[in-house]
Amino acid sequence: MLNPYIPLIGLSDKEYNIYAKHLILENIGLNGQKRLKKAKILVIGAGGLGCPALMYLVVSGIGYIGIIDNDYIDLSNLNRQILYSLDDINHMKTTSAKNKIKNINKQCKIITHNYKLCQKNASEIIQYYDIIIDANDNFKTRYIIDKICYKLHKIHIYGAIQEFEGQITVFNYQNSNRYSKIYPERLNLIDNNCNNYGVIGIITGNIGIIQATEAIKIILGIGQIINNKILRCNLLNISFYQTQIYNLKKSNKYKNKLLYNNYLKKIISLSKFHSLNKSNKQFLLIIDLRQKNEFKEKHISKSINIPINKLKINKSLQFLQKNNKYKTIVIYCNKIYRSVIASYILHSHNIDHYILNNIK
Repeated sequence: MLNPYIPLIGLSDKEYNIYAKHLILENIGLNGQKRLKKAKILVIGAGGLGCPALMYLVVSGIGYIGIIDNDYIDLSNLNRQILYSLDDINHMKTTSAKNKIKNINKQCKIITHNYKLCQKNASEIIQYYDIIIDANDNFKTRYIIDKICYKLHKIHIYGAIQEFEGQITVFNYQNSNRYSKIYPERLNLIDNNCNNYGVIGIITGNIGIIQATEAIKIILGIGQIINNKILRCNLLNISFYQTQIYNLKKSNKYKNKLLYNNYLKKIISLSKFHSLNKSNKQFLLIIDLRQKNEFKEKHISKSINIPINKLKINKSLQFLQKNNKYKTIVIYCNKIYRSVIASYILHSHNIDHYILNNIK
């Protein structure tokens, strides 16, 4: 729960009417609504994830919202960035977003930062907020957010989308994990933006709203928070499932450092894979983690398809455990986050393996 001290926070008659449905909820009530009004949230990125997050934060009664973005609205943004219209083309996203959400809740104080988050300004900006919502699609920026949130003990709500899929988790919450421990910089991840891969607009709304929901739950101190696990969503098959991730506790620092280093050693390059494949072809088990249609379209020779959503079922795990006794397992995917999640699943079941990095 954030902001337990709220005697100086009051609601106007208009706010009592606007939030009447909140006030009769047992988990919110008057004190909860005051906590929301006192909260300060920074949304980094006013695009596909940021727009729905901003809309639902402001209508929920958040008192202070910061928006940071240095981009201008383009026609191609309109299919997913729902705060904007044709009249906003070529205007700054921060300015247009502020104008739209200000008309929804005039009591909310909105601060715009019309520049890109970088190493020089990150600490100065982030220190003023309680919760940071990462709604950007740039890996360099994500690592800056990760570093500063960890340093300043700020809650970091991460979301990402690609094509029909999305994922979300909460970092730095009650000693939970941090972004760089799940996706270390040495992975050399390629920016997961819509220009590279494409995305259906609906998934951005789906993930952005969940990010806003997690922020509200943390402020109110209610519900189960998505920390130390990753929630994955696929709109094609309407699947939602969570994968546990390791909690790096200080008391177990040495053990976790070994675990983390062992994880990094599992990542192999394409050249190393070819060398391994050439010398140990008959003792190699190559697992393609993509969906069935992706596998049929193109895959590595001699590989077999076990989609990541099928990896945790007993039949798959028993098959891998049996083969792991005499074969070297290599997992791969064109989306590195699937490989990372799959690696955690295999590790938790003592299945030794390698991760093939950067497959197109």
